[in-house]
Amino acid sequence: MPFTRTILAVSESAPERLALSGDGERYTYRQLRDACTLVRSGAEKLLAQSPSIRPERTDETAGLPIIAVSLSRAIDSARFLCGANGFRAIIAVLDPLWPASHRSEIIRRVDASLVITDDSSFEQSLAALDSWAGMAISLEQFDAVAASAPVSVGPEVRPRDEPFLLLFTSGTTDLPKGFVRTRESWDHNVVISRAYLGAEDGFATIAPGPVSYSLTLYALVEVMATGGSLHLQSGFDAIAASRAIDREKIERFVGVPSMLLGIVRAAEHAGLSLTSLREVITGGANQSATIRRTFEKAAPDAHLRSYYGASEIGFIGYSDSDDGTRLVPFDGVEVSVRDGDVPLPDGEIGTLYIRVASAVERYLASTSSERITGDDGWSTVNDQASYSHGVIELAGRAGDIAVSGGHKVSLPQVERALATIPGCEICCAVAVPDPSLGSLIAVAIEGTEIPPKPQMQRMLRQLLAPQFVPHRYYRVDELPRTAGGKIRRAAVAELLIRGQAERR
Repeated sequence: MPFTRTILAVSESAPERLALSGDGERYTYRQLRDACTLVRSGAEKLLAQSPSIRPERTDETAGLPIIAVSLSRAIDSARFLCGANGFRAIIAVLDPLWPASHRSEIIRRVDASLVITDDSSFEQSLAALDSWAGMAISLEQFDAVAASAPVSVGPEVRPRDEPFLLLFTSGTTDLPKGFVRTRESWDHNVVISRAYLGAEDGFATIAPGPVSYSLTLYALVEVMATGGSLHLQSGFDAIAASRAIDREKIERFVGVPSMLLGIVRAAEHAGLSLTSLREVITGGANQSATIRRTFEKAAPDAHLRSYYGASEIGFIGYSDSDDGTRLVPFDGVEVSVRDGDVPLPDGEIGTLYIRVASAVERYLASTSSERITGDDGWSTVNDQASYSHGVIELAGRAGDIAVSGGHKVSLPQVERALATIPGCEICCAVAVPDPSLGSLIAVAIEGTEIPPKPQMQRMLRQLLAPQFVPHRYYRVDELPRTAGGKIRRAAVAELLIRGQAERR
């Protein structure tokens, strides 16, 4: 991966430059190089004691051992990923908020050789697995082993076609599906980041959220590849983020759109400045026009760009205006919209297929039999969209399309319209069961005060087709989110069904 070469180069040319910061710790590039050496020393000593990989797995993992980390602090996950990238191993970062049963089953299925965790109950559950022969060790124990182990040769630049990273789909409901990335596949993405996503050499970037979250993980890759400084937060804290931007003169933000409103409000309340920001990159959710206007007013010199991609495929498209759902494909991206195997005419909604060099072929067989990329080179994660005149218009993931009274309703489209109404900027649309229509469209709005229902309905009728106008409106103090800040649609639906929101 380019970032190993960069870590080594910057540790020689500018050893005191800040590399990583978060959770009360800071690593210069010299210190990060030393931390990578310790990770390798400890891992190699422990791997020598761990059973070999099953022969049937070598086709997918090239015979490399899998080292999994499930850690509560982003700074710990970051140093392990940087360290493991510099030697012959595959690193997997598990979300510590996944159910313990999901994490244990994933470890068993991928046959990880070594697991490092700061969750004692998870460590104990792994020790009780009869069908897993790997080793689980606490973070404290690993650091002690690394400190006493023979010093390794340190991080080294590995072959580009070698697998290095095991990623997973969401693990909040179904069992996560795993897929392996090579260094070469993410080399391609770093090129896109330099050209389109503000990854300037030496920039200071803040990326709130756990490293298991794809936005944060990739920010780590691109910042290390460009010799920058990355400020991490294990969980989003708007006050701490705005203070860090002001104090450290941070030039670049990477996160979900809803974080921007929190940062603006926190900065205004504390009298802090966001004017150091030059590049603001959002992903993982739609960028509403209201959030865009609010943030551009607070940080007038910042270039705000939203992008869309999939971890299994790579970067797909970007937007610099409106609500971020009309996207220009990145260079090298081919687009097709289909109904099954049949290409659809321009403008019709169907399943989005992408052909790009960074796509993964398939999920690990032990986690899913699904393919990501067909024999023709086209890949899909079943997102819904239309394509016309070189522009992708997103309709949502397959689960974002609800059927109400026989009509297909795009829930993200409902949210985008609602977010244009003052007081409704942070919202979520869901489908709730209904005996006559099958399901009703309901919306939950975050805030202490929201407009009256008649006003919202009147305005939405001007913006949406009749079948898209919500039937029910709710107010909540706070919408359920992932640790990375994304609103959890399924959890919002459960909240409304259980009657735990204020009906308007």
